Amino acid sequence: MKNYYDYQQAFSNFNEDKMMRAFDEKPDLYSSSEGYTRGNMFKNKYIPYKNYQPQLLRATNEKEQMFLNMSAASFAAHDLNLYLDLHPQDGNALNMFNQYREQANKFLMDYERSYGPVTISSDTLTESPFMWEVQPFPWNEGGM
Repeated sequence: MKNYYDYQQAFSNFNEDKMMRAFDEKPDLYSSSEGYTRGNMFKNKYIPYKNYQPQLLRATNEKEQMFLNMSAASFAAHDLNLYLDLHPQDGNALNMFNQYREQANKFLMDYERSYGPVTISSDTLTESPFMWEVQPFPWNEGGM
């Protein structure tokens, strides 16, 4: 088991120049669903914890599948957005970000049209009673 001194030693050996050169190489990305499962879109940056194996996410119905697709595309767009904060000139990453962003927005609109709002800024909240008064949010008990 690692302790504070092990981490302190690892930090003292940290080579920022080497890290930035590796990060500037063309990123090798996971698919949006695999990146979502692992919590990281970048294959060369994924470091598993000990023997941990990510849980494979499986939908049991159409509603869950739509929510899973929306979540994975949103995660991919967000992770690429973070990458673009440090690499704003990477045109390939920008194109991929825009594709995932558009896909996530489409999945969000499809989901909300079928099952109600996901966020308070949803366009489906134009009528009263609000959808959550009639139907629970996905994360509430019985929402999926």
